[in-house]
Amino acid sequence: MKRADYCPDAFLDGLYGALKAEPFGNAHDAPSARAAAEAVRKQLRELLALPLLEEMKTDAAPVPVGKALRTKDYTIRKYAHTILPGLTTAVYLLTPTELTAPAPGVAALCGHGYGVRQIIGVTKTDRLKRLPYFDDYQKHFALELVKRGCIVAAPEPVAFGQACMEKDLWKPFYASSCGTVSHRLLPYGLNTAGVRVFQTIACADFLLSLPRVDPARLGVMGVSGGGLAALYAAAADERFARAVVSGYACTFRDSILSRWHCPDNYIPGVLRAGEIGDFAAAIAPRRLLIESGTRDPLFPIEGARDAHKRARRVYALMGAADALTVDEFNGRHRVGGAYSFDFLAK
Repeated sequence: MKRADYCPDAFLDGLYGALKAEPFGNAHDAPSARAAAEAVRKQLRELLALPLLEEMKTDAAPVPVGKALRTKDYTIRKYAHTILPGLTTAVYLLTPTELTAPAPGVAALCGHGYGVRQIIGVTKTDRLKRLPYFDDYQKHFALELVKRGCIVAAPEPVAFGQACMEKDLWKPFYASSCGTVSHRLLPYGLNTAGVRVFQTIACADFLLSLPRVDPARLGVMGVSGGGLAALYAAAADERFARAVVSGYACTFRDSILSRWHCPDNYIPGVLRAGEIGDFAAAIAPRRLLIESGTRDPLFPIEGARDAHKRARRVYALMGAADALTVDEFNGRHRVGGAYSFDFLAK
């Protein structure tokens, strides 16, 4: 093996111990934990460039597109929502057929794959059809939620599916524009994660504008890259009373720093604010459910347990230990579903 005198490996490995923040390191009781969580939320908003995006925000209302798709259990209606100048998000609103009382509203965030249509069972031409994708790791979870009585807003995340760059629309279904979008955002101090969190917050605005949504039961759920957006949106916006983070809660060290990951995972300066588990802790004392597969190769269980531990400590300090649920299931990179669907539907 060649000598590594001039390779940057040791330097890069050493940065983790030298620069990684411990935002809850001095928290020892409820007041200090709450103060630390508030500081983390504020810093996270800056890292995601949410203040800049909010300055650019448009006031356009979602506009219905095409015809509603109806089944005996639910209706799916597509909307076009211009949330930033030049950026119109496709949002699918799933509404239960029978609603007798205000219902939970949930922003449902897909991971890599077909895009949003993979979690709502809709084709490219907006027809109803369940779409398989390898091991169906997303489990059509938006459909599972609407069947349980939730009103669901499922956006097309920027750089996925219909929201790919024009040059990428001809590519196979599993292609994304994450690399191009991420690289073009960076010179402006923006990042893909921040734009997707902003899309999620726009979904919260949409849901809360609906008279049949119970604002006290506003939730968010995402898997993989959608789990990233769900976690940070819940931390950044306290209107989310409940959050499910599936296939993402881990450590940066054991996940995106240990192997190749899509560029949409990288947020400049994020480790100067904390680890993934610290951002989960910043949701406290609101309700949080984390799903982690014991055989997930992308977000390994060893790192996931570190994230669980960090979050549990802060939830306990705030006297909210019962508000945090961890579902460590025997499986790979996928939605668990054993508790998460009912967790959001209550």
